[in-house]
Amino acid sequence: MTGEFMSLLAELVRIPSISTAHEAVQRSAEAFADVLRANGCDDVQLLGSAVYGHRHVDRALPTVLVYGHHDVQPVGRADAWISPPFEPEIRGGRMYGRGTSDDKGGVLAYVAATRISRDCNVKFLIEGEEEIGSPTLGALLDAHRELLACDYAVLCDTPNFATGTPSITYRLRGNVIIDVEVRCLQRPAHSGKFGGVAPDAVQRLCELITSIDLPREADETFDLPFDEESFRRDVGLLPTAPLPTAPYERMWATPSITITGIEATPVAQAGNQINASARARLSLRTVRGDEGESLMRQLDQPFVTARMISSADPWKADRTHPLFAAARRALERGFGKPAVMTGSGGSIGFVPPFARLLGDTPLLLTGVQDPPCNAHSENESLHLGDWEKAMHAGACLFEELRRLQ
Repeated sequence: MTGEFMSLLAELVRIPSISTAHEAVQRSAEAFADVLRANGCDDVQLLGSAVYGHRHVDRALPTVLVYGHHDVQPVGRADAWISPPFEPEIRGGRMYGRGTSDDKGGVLAYVAATRISRDCNVKFLIEGEEEIGSPTLGALLDAHRELLACDYAVLCDTPNFATGTPSITYRLRGNVIIDVEVRCLQRPAHSGKFGGVAPDAVQRLCELITSIDLPREADETFDLPFDEESFRRDVGLLPTAPLPTAPYERMWATPSITITGIEATPVAQAGNQINASARARLSLRTVRGDEGESLMRQLDQPFVTARMISSADPWKADRTHPLFAAARRALERGFGKPAVMTGSGGSIGFVPPFARLLGDTPLLLTGVQDPPCNAHSENESLHLGDWEKAMHAGACLFEELRRLQ
């Protein structure tokens, strides 16, 4: 069966379904609709660029909603690809091509699982806008609540901790974007005549940002190995740059702030002037969900204007729910290695809409990506050995969920 699905994945990867390429995304949606029909789904329909299908077995069995996406990232630097991004190629036990691991391979792993197991009814929702932030997903979920009703939901688009190590992502930080401007003067002033007396907006902005008070203690600890060498390589961290202790706690369970943009006089245009104003965009990663309001209060100062641009809430699952014990058993059976529970420092756009839609129905976040897969970068790839294990783990999950009923 793996060979059949490898050929199928290659066909799907050849469709250049970059999120903004609407015609290609629609072709991809139609191709996935054909895949669902060929693998036992009925009531297959296109919901805009999303695809829905239902593999019904028995109404007495639990129903699992499987979410993934078929749109992909732009290719980036074309000359950096060893093989063309939409011409899949197998090298060293990996299939290379845009969308192999993010997320066409992830979706197909669960389609294959429905061929192995008939322990659950399975509904598929395969989105076509995930890579541009799922702008219409919330409305789609609201419009089709009855269609998407389920006992459990699997969102199959998160990374594994390491190659060969299956993972469950059970918490995400939120994200608040704030623009802040400091304006001290009506116009630039001569730095010789007035320097030391007239306030410097750039300096005031820097002082303001460094004075921001955020909680420094993580709300949870993680007993997971940290490979500093791999981390430095993956991030592109210079050898002389220090790393803090407890990196997972800092990335997953502690608020952080990043200056993602700053505006003042460019160096090339610098003169002997004090800047009248300076502006920055701040990206605040949240854990509790109230950090954005706290930051806005701290920015309420003379000469300062702050505006919240957008916000996304953090999310954390109740890991004591029986679903997670069942999922860990299933992943260990499929991979032959214990699963680990991980967090994510970033937000995932499709999680809050599902959390709102499903309420008390637990969400399970898993996927087929591993650290070397280069999702969102050049030479994206899928580890074929892990992919086959994920197929069997999905089938084991359906079996475990049937036992929970």
